Amino acid sequence: PVDQGHAFARAEREAVRAGVRWADVVHLEEPFELQARAAAAARAAGTPCLGTYHIHPENLTATIGLAGLRPLNEAVLASWVRRVYRHCAVVQCPSENVRERLAPLHMGARLVTISNGVPAPAPAVSAARTAADADTGAPPTGAGAAEPAEGAPSVGMAPPADGTARPGAGGNRYRVLVVGRLSREKDQGTVLRAMRHSANAHRIDLVFAGRGPMGARLRRDSARLVRSGVLTRSPEFAFFDADGLAAQARAADLYVHSATIEVEGLSCLEVLRHGVVPVIARSPHSATAQFARDPHSLYRAGDARGLARAIDYWLDDDARRRASASRYRGIGAQYDIRRCVGALIDEYAAIA
Repeated sequence: PVDQGHAFARAEREAVRAGVRWADVVHLEEPFELQARAAAAARAAGTPCLGTYHIHPENLTATIGLAGLRPLNEAVLASWVRRVYRHCAVVQCPSENVRERLAPLHMGARLVTISNGVPAPAPAVSAARTAADADTGAPPTGAGAAEPAEGAPSVGMAPPADGTARPGAGGNRYRVLVVGRLSREKDQGTVLRAMRHSANAHRIDLVFAGRGPMGARLRRDSARLVRSGVLTRSPEFAFFDADGLAAQARAADLYVHSATIEVEGLSCLEVLRHGVVPVIARSPHSATAQFARDPHSLYRAGDARGLARAIDYWLDDDARRRASASRYRGIGAQYDIRRCVGALIDEYAAIA
């Protein structure tokens, strides 16, 4: 198994009981042992529960290479429903994709679609982690470091030493941003494989914003692309605070979201609202495709050639890309975290 850096909470029976007795509503944020104990205690005390579906079974089974084993994933989900979600009066679904998955299970809870939300209109500098920071594994604001891969000169934070500039500035290079934990289900490997099929690969500067268990492998694969001449500059691997990620988004010509498993994909939204054209993986258990405004911004998950075609479609025509980018500015308004929290509070009041 791959260490994903997630610590599971231990349930202390008396602390759980005391908390449930104190509460008007119990909000179960995860489907694990602590939440199962809290759900049982709430049922015994007559305290209503609201649950949030934050994770797919495939997020866990992907770490051992079994995300495609449907019987296992169905068994895990059935366990979560039995131990946690069936004890809830309401289950918050962060996306319609999640609601459509849960609806056939007839768990008895009322399903409501409420986004987890993003700060709007733009992330402020603070010690708090934003949705995108959490997804990338970034540290709190104020920390951050770049980790170039081996090979040719790094993309880096400053303009290239040779004086070349991005197409938007009249140059001949393209900056392509990829945001997400470096893990199997985020599928950044497909982005690297796509470079072998892209007519623009020699002009692409890749930036991977994130860290995770697949980092070493992705760096090795990147170095091979540089040595073979597919890429002329080594991709940059870094993690950024909220301001740093916003700066990367503003500097990007294209954004690639390759994740195959995603309950909502708010890190994508935090990039798009800066006016960046996306290319997003279309997958049964990923909701991120909901943010695409053009069919050319979608490709079949895991299809490196399809991703390369989509990348080239947008990079081959600067005017077309800029026109499409304008459609994404302000896209996050309906996902304003203040609105989402308000909707959640309304649900608390309805069941209390």
